[in-house]
Amino acid sequence: MNLLKTVFLFELRMLRRQRLVLCLIAFFFLTGLYSIYYGHHFTKRQITAIDSLEQNYQKKFKEIAASFTADTTTAEGKLSFTQAGIPSVIEYRNPLNAVHRPAKLMSLSVGQRDLLPYYDVISRRRNTVQAPNAEITNPEMLASGNFDLAYVIVYLLPLLAIALSYNTWSKEKEQQTDRLLAVQGMHFKHIIFYKLSFRFILVIILAWMLSIIGIISDAILSSFDWSTSVLWLSTVTAYLLFWFSTCLLLIRLGQSSAANALYLLAAWCFFLLVLPAITNAMVRQSCPIPLKTDEAVALRENSEAIWAMPKQKLIDTFYLNNPKYNNLKTAADTSENSTVRFVAYYDLLGRKMTSAIESYNRYPQKQNAISANLSWINPATKTQYLLNSIAETGLADYLSYQNQVNRFQKTWVDFMTEYIIHNKNLSLSDLHHLPKFEMLPMPGKSKHIIISILGLLFISASILFLSTKIKSEL
Repeated sequence: MNLLKTVFLFELRMLRRQRLVLCLIAFFFLTGLYSIYYGHHFTKRQITAIDSLEQNYQKKFKEIAASFTADTTTAEGKLSFTQAGIPSVIEYRNPLNAVHRPAKLMSLSVGQRDLLPYYDVISRRRNTVQAPNAEITNPEMLASGNFDLAYVIVYLLPLLAIALSYNTWSKEKEQQTDRLLAVQGMHFKHIIFYKLSFRFILVIILAWMLSIIGIISDAILSSFDWSTSVLWLSTVTAYLLFWFSTCLLLIRLGQSSAANALYLLAAWCFFLLVLPAITNAMVRQSCPIPLKTDEAVALRENSEAIWAMPKQKLIDTFYLNNPKYNNLKTAADTSENSTVRFVAYYDLLGRKMTSAIESYNRYPQKQNAISANLSWINPATKTQYLLNSIAETGLADYLSYQNQVNRFQKTWVDFMTEYIIHNKNLSLSDLHHLPKFEMLPMPGKSKHIIISILGLLFISASILFLSTKIKSEL
């Protein structure tokens, strides 16, 4: 314990004297603060857009509700009162939005929220081709990605760890202080381990400070959640432990400071540039995703084919898919202006497009599953997956959202069909009890994240154990 205290006090004193190192730490800290600001600004922009949607929906909702008590003495009021409660009019004037609101800590790990839709317009004929939230975005920014705190932790903090640790032992050898300590009977192996531990604690404190500032900043936009924060801090700690374990492994090879720096930078390039590029190429080659235009073709072809179907066949298909309406079957269903025909058209089109969406989503889902399995060979990629999963900004969370939207789409169509096929209008009470979309969390997600964090810790422990088996002068 006295040796540990002595080494830590010595390292702290040396740190105060090294202005270049202090400037380097300050640079990374300021970079982290900027990344928090960037993520906060990005998240706030999406929240503002969602709030604007909800305010517009509530405004239109009040206008529709007011039409039930409109003044029928005027032509405008009479028209409004006549249209009150008509299902098609309600759906056209104020369509419902299925919103995927930013989750806790999204501002710290933006993930793919800048690319994937975060709300969807729900109607009997939902447009799955053109995203309703397609925003004009700088393509260069989309290509380079987001500068959020997850980027700083995954890509930049390992460079700080390398800069602080590469000469932990080699510097002692080059200055020949290792011999002096050996003569005095010092446990040189313990000294080097304590020196490296001091640097690890220093980087961890920096990472935790930035994370806590980011968590507080994110809590301003949403509420605080301690379990999500603990998972974030645990992931960051496990990832940085991996890098310091790697530093110790290469340091024990006994090379010069220049060689250690070269090896560690090569390791950084391998884990963060080369290996991800290779795995991505393998995944895309083994499971290519078809063009999105296939959905546009399916929408056009299905729309034309269903409308061109013989009326009787279309009506029979509707009753076959919805047997609860069989008692309403009449000969007038096949008339030119039959309500049942329009209901049958939208019902069958919705079923076919839902099937097309599910078929398309199988490809990115399969690709994501392969990438998740391959991420175990690269702790850096695994950490990025974990941080995105904690913040609910990854592809898996978006696919879960899409599946829930598809299920809610059917709920909405069934709800509106119930009124249209019975030729009924919605009452004011019915208007206040319209189906509402609620995003549900993925089941077993926290358990999977905890297991993955333990997996990262196991990799770090294995590297530490391997470093003790290397024969060196240390």
